[in-house]
Amino acid sequence: MSDVGTLTIRPYEHRDADACRACVVELQNAERQIDSRLRDGDGMADEYLRLMHERCRNYAGTILVAEHSDAIVGLIMVLTQVPFESLDEPPGDYALVAELVVRADCRGRGIGRALLKAGERHAREAGAIELRIRVLSENEPARQLYLREGFAPYSETLAKPLRPAS
Repeated sequence: MSDVGTLTIRPYEHRDADACRACVVELQNAERQIDSRLRDGDGMADEYLRLMHERCRNYAGTILVAEHSDAIVGLIMVLTQVPFESLDEPPGDYALVAELVVRADCRGRGIGRALLKAGERHAREAGAIELRIRVLSENEPARQLYLREGFAPYSETLAKPLRPAS
């Protein structure tokens, strides 16, 4: 693929299930390289896809796929009505990019950016006033893409591994 000009971003259809499963497996296994405690992609993908669709129903979400030459090369899941849950957070709700993946052999071609733009447009059209995204701190390529696209750090969770008491 030479450019995103021939890329189509469209809503998920049932026929996309196998290709989206492959995207989930690839993303999970890539993140597992960062955190070895994560489940194997192949072992969790079917249930995870079911949960993605459930979350879309519960939080006014959608899954958009990036298609090139009749192949799914990436996806984004955007939830548009995620409620703030704590009293120390703003009232109301926000939109969340809950998943974003571009197949490894298609990265670096603007597909992630195109998916983010489509997800942002969807959230804006749904009336969201804020769009959030999460990223593993060590996933530097994804983190840099999100920063380039206007996302800024808002809150940070730091983790410290604890060894069991002997």
